Order: sequence, then structure tokens, then C-alpha cells
Amino acid sequence: MPCLCTGYPEPEPDLHNGALAEMLCATMQYHEKRGEMGCFTAEQLSWWEEHKRRDKKRVQEDMRRAKTAAAKKEALSKLTPYERELLGLKE
Repeated sequence: MPCLCTGYPEPEPDLHNGALAEMLCATMQYHEKRGEMGCFTAEQLSWWEEHKRRDKKRVQEDMRRAKTAAAKKEALSKLTPYERELLGLKE
């Protein structure tokens, strides 16, 4: 319901991030593991599929970043202090 004090409605909650999304995700995971997805509406199931797609994309991006960071750390470990100084890198 819109807030009557300011005349502006409350912002719509982000259903893919934050505490509410975590609770919804945990609930859907629980029911999916038990095979109890028939009790949800088409809209809820659509949200769940979108949420799982976003989670998968986020995990892949996190893995890509970790791999890049590890490769960078390995490459930097091969440099001598003099080479690091030449490149303007701090220890």
C-alpha cells in the first residue's frame, strides 16, 4: 500500500537480492528438493527459474574472477623485486 504521508509508494522490493531473496530462495530450494513444487503459482515458478539462472551466472562470474586473480598472483610471483619496481608495482 502506498505511503500516505509523503504521497510516494514504498519502493518495490528486489526479489533477486537481499534478505527477502535469500528467504525465498531457501524456501524454494527446500520444496524443490522434496518435489513439492506443485503448490506454487506460475508466477512463483517463473521467479524461481529466473533466480536460479541469475545465481548460476553469478557463480560463473565469481569463478572467472577467482581464476583471473589466481593467474595474476602467479604471474606477479615470478617477478623479481627489480622487475616489480620497473613496472611500478608495490610489494
